[in-house]
Amino acid sequence: MTWESMTQPDQDKDQEIEIPGSLEDCQAALTENRREAGEMKDKYLRAAAQVENVRKWTERDTLRREKERQRIFLRQLLEVMDNLERSLAQPADRSALYQGVEITRMQLEKVLAQEGVERIQVEPGQPFDPVYHEAVEVHNGDVAEPTIAAVTQTGYLHQGELLRPAGVVVLK
Repeated sequence: MTWESMTQPDQDKDQEIEIPGSLEDCQAALTENRREAGEMKDKYLRAAAQVENVRKWTERDTLRREKERQRIFLRQLLEVMDNLERSLAQPADRSALYQGVEITRMQLEKVLAQEGVERIQVEPGQPFDPVYHEAVEVHNGDVAEPTIAAVTQTGYLHQGELLRPAGVVVLK
C-alpha cells in the first residue's frame, strides 16, 4: 500500500481527483465550485417555480371546466323552468296542465339522469334498510322484520352514492 492510496478515499478507478498544489489553486477551485453551486441553485429555483406555475395553471383550468359544466347543467334546468312556466300560463284546462307538468317532470328526470342521478326503487312490502330509507312514520304491525308500508318521498342516488334517502312509513 502506498501513502497516496491510504490518504485518498475509495473512488471509481476511472475517476481521478486532482489535488490543488497551492493556496491560489485551492481558492480558484473553491470559486469554481461556488459558481457551479450557484448555477445549480438557480436551475433548481427555476424548476421549482415552473412546477408551481403548472400547478396553478392546472387548478385554474380545473375550476374553469367545473364552472362551465355547472353552467351547462343550469341551462338545462332553466329549460325545465321554462316548460313549467308555459304549463302554468295555459288556460285552466286541467288535462293540458297535467300533461304539460308530466312532460316537464320527465324532462327534469332526463336532465338529472344525465348528471348521474337515479331514483331509489322502493316498493311497499320491501324490508326497511336504514342506509337507503328514512322512517318518517312507524306503525305497529304483524311483521317479522321492519317492512315498508308506504313511500312518502322518493330517494335518489348520485353516481351510486346516496343523495337523499327515501322517506317511508315503516311497519314494525
